[in-house]
Amino acid sequence: MLSWWKNEKVPPFLLFLINYFKMKRIISVIVALIIINMASAQVIFEEGEKPSVFDRMYFGGNFSASFGDITLVYVSPIVGYMITRGLSAGVGITYQYYKNKFYNYESNTYGGKIFARQNINILKLPLFAYAEYESLNLEIQRFDLNGEAYLAREWYPRMYLGGGFFQPIGRRGGFFILVMYDVIYGGSGSPYSSPWVYRIGFSF
Repeated sequence: MLSWWKNEKVPPFLLFLINYFKMKRIISVIVALIIINMASAQVIFEEGEKPSVFDRMYFGGNFSASFGDITLVYVSPIVGYMITRGLSAGVGITYQYYKNKFYNYESNTYGGKIFARQNINILKLPLFAYAEYESLNLEIQRFDLNGEAYLAREWYPRMYLGGGFFQPIGRRGGFFILVMYDVIYGGSGSPYSSPWVYRIGFSF
C-alpha cells in the first residue's frame, strides 16, 4: 500500500481534488482520454533522392476521446503528398461527437479540409508557412422573428494562414509548434470564440 495511505495523510493535491468535486457535487468518471497529434507529419528526403509516389505520401491527423458526464470524441485523419522537398499539400476529414448529460444535449459535427505547407529556412531555423481551408457542418443557435431560439445545421468555413516551427526527429517524425489565424473569422456571429488557433505536438 502507499505510504500516505498507511499514515492516513492525504497529499495536498488529492485533498484539493476531493474537496473540489465534493463542493461541485459532480460525479464523473473518465474512462478514456487519448490525444494523438500528427497534423504536421511529413516525409524528409535527402538532396538528390528520387522517392516513389508512395514514398512521397504521408498520413497523420488528430484523435481524442473523453467519456463521462460530458463525452467528446474527435477524429481528424489527413493524407498528404510531398510535391517537392519543401512543399507539401493534402486533404483531411473531421468528425466530432459531443454529448452533455447535464443538459441532455448531443451533437455531431463533420466536414473536410485541404492544406498546403512550405518549408522555409531562416537563419538555419526549420520554419514553415502553412495554409488550410476547412468547412464544418455544425449546429448553431439562431433566433426566429419572434425571438425564439432554435438550432440550425449550417456549413461554417475557416481559412487559416500561419506558420510554425518543426524540429525533425528521424525521417518522418518531429516536434512542431503551429500558430494560425482565421482570415475570414465572423466575429460575434461566429460559433468560435477566437480567430487564433494554436497547435503543439509530435508527428510520427
